[in-house]
Amino acid sequence: QRNTYLPREAARMSELAAAPAAAPAADDDPLKGEPTPESQQDVIRIFNGFKRDAQMIISKVSELEYEIGEHELVVANARELPDDRNAYRLVGGVLVKTTVGDALPKVQQNMANIRATIDKLKVALASVNAKSAAWKEKYGIKTQQEHELDRRAAQAQGYDTIQRLHGAFSQY
Repeated sequence: QRNTYLPREAARMSELAAAPAAAPAADDDPLKGEPTPESQQDVIRIFNGFKRDAQMIISKVSELEYEIGEHELVVANARELPDDRNAYRLVGGVLVKTTVGDALPKVQQNMANIRATIDKLKVALASVNAKSAAWKEKYGIKTQQEHELDRRAAQAQGYDTIQRLHGAFSQY
C-alpha cells in the first residue's frame, strides 16, 4: 500500500521535484526569497517547515528506491522470456495486456525516469538542508538534542572543576 499525501503536500513535492538540478553556488544566500519572520513563533514555524519538507523528500526518495528495486526484478526476470510471450503492465490502475518485447523497454524507460526523479529530489533535499542550516544559524536555533548535549557538557565541566578543587584541598 502506497503512502498517501495531502493535496498540499503533493503539490509541494511536485514543486521540489521540478526544482532546477543545479546546486546553489557557494556565494548564493540559501535563504534568498524566504519570508522574514515577524515573531519567534514564525522563526520556529518556518524552521519546522524546512524539517517537514526534508522528511517528505526523504520519504519519497525511499519509496522511489523501493520501486526501482521492483523494476529491476521485473527486468531481470523478463530478459529470460521470449519477446512474443504475453505480459501484463499496470498502467494508471488498469492492467494492460502486451508482450514482453513491448513491455520491457517501457519498464526500463520508467526505471530511468524514476532514477532521474530521485536525482532531482536529492538536489532538492540538499537545498532544503542548506536553507534549514542557514536558518538555524541565522536565528540561533538549537534542537532539544543540542540543548541536552550542551547541558551534559556543562555538567561534565562543572564536575571536573569540583574534582580538581576536591583534589587540591585533600592535599592539606
